[in-house]
Amino acid sequence: MCPKYVKRLDDVLLYRLTKPEGHNRKVALLVEKEADGSQKISVGLCIIDPKSLIPYHTHEDEEEVMFFLEGEGIARIEDVDYKVSKGSIVYCPPKMKHQIINSGDQGLKFIFIYGPAGPEQVIKSIGEPIEERLMDP
Repeated sequence: MCPKYVKRLDDVLLYRLTKPEGHNRKVALLVEKEADGSQKISVGLCIIDPKSLIPYHTHEDEEEVMFFLEGEGIARIEDVDYKVSKGSIVYCPPKMKHQIINSGDQGLKFIFIYGPAGPEQVIKSIGEPIEERLMDP
């Protein structure tokens, strides 16, 4: 399979994640290991539902960067809460506990980047593909 070097956002499959309860979000994998052949990075777009969150977790070997595009929320990093909103950037080195919480009334939208690629495959294993497409990042 030949990797796609150029694609459109409306060609990217969107996943709905709803487990565990209260952890509701949509995720589009923009560049990822399996579909694109990326080894050193993966990139995705996440929209956390209002009053929902991503579980508190770590990545053993991967760095993660998040760039916030819309909404308001909290980045909980090693039990310290930081406000995030449009224009905020969060960096998490490997083994750092972190969580993103949508504290607002609209979707909390951000781009995430992993290095190296790999953690995005969990989204594919626990998410349900949906027909909706994201036209505007």
